[in-house]
Amino acid sequence: MRRLNKSSAAFLDGKGYIYYNALIDLILVAAIMPLIVLFYLQTADYMEDLHAGRLEWRLFTADLQTYLTAVDSIGLINEGSGVRVKQGISVYDIEHFGTVIRKQRFDKGHEIMLTDILTCTFRIEGQILKVTAQLKNGTEERSEYAITGP
Repeated sequence: MRRLNKSSAAFLDGKGYIYYNALIDLILVAAIMPLIVLFYLQTADYMEDLHAGRLEWRLFTADLQTYLTAVDSIGLINEGSGVRVKQGISVYDIEHFGTVIRKQRFDKGHEIMLTDILTCTFRIEGQILKVTAQLKNGTEERSEYAITGP
């Protein structure tokens, strides 16, 4: 038969176990807490990027980019509040109208490209088109596009 001293007997019968368990839990929480904070900050940035106004602006810029490739000619219309793009036989007017930016093909009908706009200006500097828009939510968005020929 083996003889146990008092300290090992106390541990075997459960005395002090709650203290050790709580200490291990505290160490694990202290190790994981920085990861939780980093995850929260990353999620906050991600949710800000998914804001409807910012997402709509990104979709507009991607759509506008498709009309600026293989351009025969490009010019400003309506004192810089729009741009006329000629691609082959197609002519597109992309302009600020009321609270939207709309696209017209051959001056027939229109398709809304972006909503909730207060002001929008187009500028052409060399082979670069610069677009600046003031949104209703108070943010100002800017984009630059390289204009490529046929």
